Amino acid sequence: MTRFDHLIGTELARGTWSWNSDDALLYAVGVGAGLEDPCAELAFTTENTENLPQQVVPTFLTLSSPGKQVWIKPLGFKEREWGGISWGWPEGMVHGDEGVTLARPLPPEGEADVAMILVGVYDKGSGALVIVDKKSTLKGSGELLGVTRSGFFIRGQGGFGGPRAPEGEKAWSRPEREPDIRIEHATSPGQSLIYRLSGDRNPHCTDPARARADGFDRPIFQGMGTYGFACRALLKGLCDGDVGRFGAMFARFSQPVFPGEKLETSIWRTDERAQFLTSASGGRIVLDRGTFSFRR
Repeated sequence: MTRFDHLIGTELARGTWSWNSDDALLYAVGVGAGLEDPCAELAFTTENTENLPQQVVPTFLTLSSPGKQVWIKPLGFKEREWGGISWGWPEGMVHGDEGVTLARPLPPEGEADVAMILVGVYDKGSGALVIVDKKSTLKGSGELLGVTRSGFFIRGQGGFGGPRAPEGEKAWSRPEREPDIRIEHATSPGQSLIYRLSGDRNPHCTDPARARADGFDRPIFQGMGTYGFACRALLKGLCDGDVGRFGAMFARFSQPVFPGEKLETSIWRTDERAQFLTSASGGRIVLDRGTFSFRR
């Protein structure tokens, strides 16, 4: 038994998330849609193109939120302090991985009930891995939109004696053959300035002094922004750009991306599933352990 066992499966937070057409358009531009060819992804970047209804990039669901509640507080991790004031968030916490499963394409505007549920807390020795689901259902009808699953690694707060990994977790290995598909996308030098307008305003993505304080030689691009770029590559390579064919996507964040770098997503296809990696300049892997499922 660990101090977390009684919380597994419980709802840590609940709230309402709403969005409109402009929010979806801004997110699409923030993850690079239209950057290289303004006419290539008009379904994501416009709402008034003739005979082309607006579509929403599936990873837009990662913006869903139950509000500004500090959902992790009940787990009792040591909190980060700045100037003697607690932030409410654990010291040493970083976003480790992310998954998105859609039940249906996201509408360009709507309102959803969002419930955040604790899936597991795992003892990695050097730190703790906390996994949470966010389940989003359309307000009123209760129709399921989708579920995101996030893994947060809390450095220096392991050693509590819990399990190291989820039971039955499948090992991931890179296929021993050349990728079936490679898709390259450019990021712009100002990519972080666009993506931050969707809500991720971490100053180490814009402020050189804060970036250096956090161990980077210059500001980085938001990891979830990189995740959105990979989603666009997978849609293009496996779904002909059709969001209705998106099933589920998972990846681990392995290294930072700097605005202005090119991203290359390598895809290995197996029937209605695929594995992928995303690399930045010099072949540096920035997303790994990637899996993707899609509909024919």
